[in-house]
Amino acid sequence: MKMSPTPILVTVVAVVCIGFAIMYNGKKMAESANAPRPVATKASAPNVSVVVATPGSYQAYVTGHGEAQAHWALILKAQVQGEVTTMNPQFATGNIVEKGAVLATIDSTAYEQAVASAKAELADAQLALQEEKDLGAQAKREWQRSGVTQAPSSPLVYRTLQLEAAQASADNTFFVLKTAERDEQNTRISAAFDGVILSRDIDLGSYVNVGDTIATLNSTDRVEIAVPLSLSQWQNLGSDASATVTLQDVTTGSRWTGYIARLEQHLDDSSRQRNVIVALDKPFEQATPLLPGTFLSAEITGKQLSNVIKLPASAVSQNGQVWFVNEQNTLVNVMADKVFERGDFVYIKPIAGVSEAKVVTRPLVSYLAGMLVSPMVEMISPIVKEQAL
Repeated sequence: MKMSPTPILVTVVAVVCIGFAIMYNGKKMAESANAPRPVATKASAPNVSVVVATPGSYQAYVTGHGEAQAHWALILKAQVQGEVTTMNPQFATGNIVEKGAVLATIDSTAYEQAVASAKAELADAQLALQEEKDLGAQAKREWQRSGVTQAPSSPLVYRTLQLEAAQASADNTFFVLKTAERDEQNTRISAAFDGVILSRDIDLGSYVNVGDTIATLNSTDRVEIAVPLSLSQWQNLGSDASATVTLQDVTTGSRWTGYIARLEQHLDDSSRQRNVIVALDKPFEQATPLLPGTFLSAEITGKQLSNVIKLPASAVSQNGQVWFVNEQNTLVNVMADKVFERGDFVYIKPIAGVSEAKVVTRPLVSYLAGMLVSPMVEMISPIVKEQAL
């Protein structure tokens, strides 16, 4: 039986291909074995920016925030009842009025009548009192002329009780008159101090009862700001009540120079901190008026502090740590003991056991204690109004 040449040809081709593949792989394996091996390189230490920090003496500043409040705030209420008959044109919200200015008047007819009636009653009571005094003096003279050496056994003889009754009646009518005069005076609604009108709650022709709200006024003599401070801030504040206070509107950036008005001696209910009260006189007469309700930052000049380290604020990490480079150029981290902050700088107590520290200015979250680094020294630039002593 005759065989087909096709299977024989396929087999020969397959054997040749397999041979070439074996020869190619063997060559590559030989080249790989003879190739030079890579040499391991030592990782270089990363550069870190540091400042050389040494303890010094600095002026402390205490910073807080608060809302400007009027020195006096008054809800003006009606002291008598009646119809509002006149109103001052200046009696409108936003206007500034002087102390004693009559804002409105209530119909005073009945109150003037009460004053006149009280004056008449007082005159009658005073006349009756004088008559009793005269009668008492006459009774005493008659007793003495009677030749009786003993004092009378009854106060009625000298009309003592009648005199006391007349005196009490005169006193009562006197106070009735004073009350009537006060009520008549209260028909004229006046400003208790120089102030700005926040609200007006009556109109011409309104009928008001005793206790109804007439208006709300804020004084214009000064504004006060309650600034809550922590215990450490109080320790930096010092006892000098003449310290300079710089006030700044946190929205517009407008600035004013105020003063310490007083120091409170209790903890605030909301902040649980003790407040220092700073003030600014004549707030409406400033180049930029300081209006009540403005939210402010307050920077107060504090003590002169010694043995303090000045660092860029960026040197303190979010968890309150500072990193420094030791003599072996490895990183060490410690908790920062802050004394105060100002602007772009923070002031801390010295690092224990380190007289001159190379502090990392911008620590990274990837830093590890003991990590080898290459420190690059930066200079701390000065800031305005602040110098080391």
